[in-house]
Amino acid sequence: MLSSKLELSELLTEIMRMSSRVVGAETASLFLLDEEKQELYFHVALGLDPEVAKIRLKVGQGIAGSVAADQKPLVINDARSDPRWTPVIDKKSGFQTRSILAAPMTIKGRLVGVVEVINRLEGPFTEKELRVFEAFASQAAIAIDNARLFASLREEKATLDAVYSQMRDAAVLTDA
Repeated sequence: MLSSKLELSELLTEIMRMSSRVVGAETASLFLLDEEKQELYFHVALGLDPEVAKIRLKVGQGIAGSVAADQKPLVINDARSDPRWTPVIDKKSGFQTRSILAAPMTIKGRLVGVVEVINRLEGPFTEKELRVFEAFASQAAIAIDNARLFASLREEKATLDAVYSQMRDAAVLTDA
């Protein structure tokens, strides 16, 4: 399902929808890495207030930032007691985070982002959900990379088409 989407925004929306279903959670969030600034940001913010969607986390900040820094998944069944938990998103959204399962999205050792599921519907998150979610995050990273490559190829094709069109027009103008 993920590999069939080539439009990045569509793909990210689908990843968010599927994330919570994969492990039976209330909701999900997906952060992409801004490599230049070393910050995590929301590219798609389903159901989030626009102000919440503008929040950026430094790599190492909060639970998502810790997962990004260590590139290791985390299971936290009591988020509020975890010292890495940052209440800023809950405060701005009015949402109550109780538990979090977060996994890095990496491809060939390169971090793409972090995907989280929040508040498991039936009991605490377990190691089983962690393994399933980690595999899901890996597939999501590959799909994101493919969508970015597709967008890059489409941009390159448009550039080449424009250059070719201008060259052809110039040849017609100079031809006797």
